[in-house]
Amino acid sequence: MTTTSPVRAMFATILRQMLILLAVLAVGGSAVGYLIAGSSGLWGALLGAGVVAFFMLTTAAVMLATAERPMHIASAAFMGSWVAKVAVIFVALLVLREETFYSPGVFFVVLSLAIIGSVAIEIRGALQARVPYVQPQPPHTRPGSNASSRDET
Repeated sequence: MTTTSPVRAMFATILRQMLILLAVLAVGGSAVGYLIAGSSGLWGALLGAGVVAFFMLTTAAVMLATAERPMHIASAAFMGSWVAKVAVIFVALLVLREETFYSPGVFFVVLSLAIIGSVAIEIRGALQARVPYVQPQPPHTRPGSNASSRDET
């Protein structure tokens, strides 16, 4: 029987909840965007949901992948992925800057709701997680234990 670590379980829960938020934003935002601004509102919502999916899912995937790693490795992976995502989004927004096929207002609203929702999900997930403050060490690695004396007896 394999048990998952509390940190991995927390990130998995956050990832599932973010997928639900993403689906709600994509479907609900597309419907409301289409009712408000026609097809440009639909495209604005879909582009916003795409940007949200790119950011949310890659962040959650990196954190889930590095959950068992030391803190400095997890932090480096998180920051590296963040810099790469910002660069990709910057280029995408430069390309979309002059386009008129989408509604920038709907795009902004979907992004804003996603930011608020994802922060709420992450805070709630972290507060409800049962992550121990201290990891117990195995007996053979504790200071003062002499593993070689046990092997001789």
